[in-house]
Amino acid sequence: MSEKVPRRLKITSSGMADWATLQTDILGLIIKKLTVPDYLRFRAVCTSWNHVCKYESYCPRVDPWLMLPPNLNPLGVQFFCIPERKNQSIRLPTTISLFGSVWAPVGSLNGWLIYFSQTYGTMQLVNPISGRQIELPPIGRRIFSKAKLLEMNERNYIVAVLYGDGKGYKITRKGSNNWSSVESKHILDDIIKHRGRLYTCDKYGTVEVWAEPPRAWPDEEDTHRWRFRCLVDTPAGDLIRVKRLGQNKFAVWILDNETSSWVEADNIGDLALFVSHYNSFSFPAKDHPNLKANCIYFIDIHSNLCAFNLEHGTKELVETLAAGLGRNEQYRRPQGDQLLWFIPSLK
Repeated sequence: MSEKVPRRLKITSSGMADWATLQTDILGLIIKKLTVPDYLRFRAVCTSWNHVCKYESYCPRVDPWLMLPPNLNPLGVQFFCIPERKNQSIRLPTTISLFGSVWAPVGSLNGWLIYFSQTYGTMQLVNPISGRQIELPPIGRRIFSKAKLLEMNERNYIVAVLYGDGKGYKITRKGSNNWSSVESKHILDDIIKHRGRLYTCDKYGTVEVWAEPPRAWPDEEDTHRWRFRCLVDTPAGDLIRVKRLGQNKFAVWILDNETSSWVEADNIGDLALFVSHYNSFSFPAKDHPNLKANCIYFIDIHSNLCAFNLEHGTKELVETLAAGLGRNEQYRRPQGDQLLWFIPSLK
């Protein structure tokens, strides 16, 4: 592997600085401070800067985003960057076909979005940063509750679909030409892949790991009108179960792998949880401006971005999004108007 050769800033005959010759190490420091959209603009400035961006050690800062409902804006997809409190626009290579009256985003993981066309009964995976697209096997026009991207890497991808009016789920993976059906005892609320195994949470709060022998951890409380449950993986390898207790109140449990039991917690350390109907994930709050640790970020019934503090049990208004969430009759999701969380990825 060839060593990096530092470049020094040169002065042209006109006395102007030649920024294309700026030292590599200095450029690397700048790149690490950039957000993904600024990074894309940065590497498009000149051939020299684009070359520096190819070093794996020079990566931009990654922030959690909230995907806003499309309004057929020719500029592309609109995201709200949580830490910076501002919108970001990403242009897709097939914006018109994706954001006409046909396609709708229904899931997200590792920088990829799942799009569904009820008109054609088809799905595809799209990375809005790199522009890559992957066609999935036809799924049919039946309305489903949610689609989950369980795994996404260079070797494999796994997508599952849950139906709100039927038990079990359907699943497909890289190389498959169809969907496999898996039966369950009850209607499922969520599904996640954790440490190589699939976990599901049904409408009664029972969490089951799909392995041999099967094990389950029940939640004995009855369901109510604010029912929302999801499973969240953490960077440390823990599994967290989130339950909505009311309009603006949540509770979390962490799985004890030694005892196979759930332990309720009011402190998840430096993590912030981002939860919604279609996708949920954890994100380290350290070194991210305006991002608060030990909080659950969610959208309330007034279309406001809010944070629930687990330690104090209080809700805080983060940003009013109502102005940007007007209903568009040409934009339809399989279920409701829930929004998507998104973490951009260059891969």
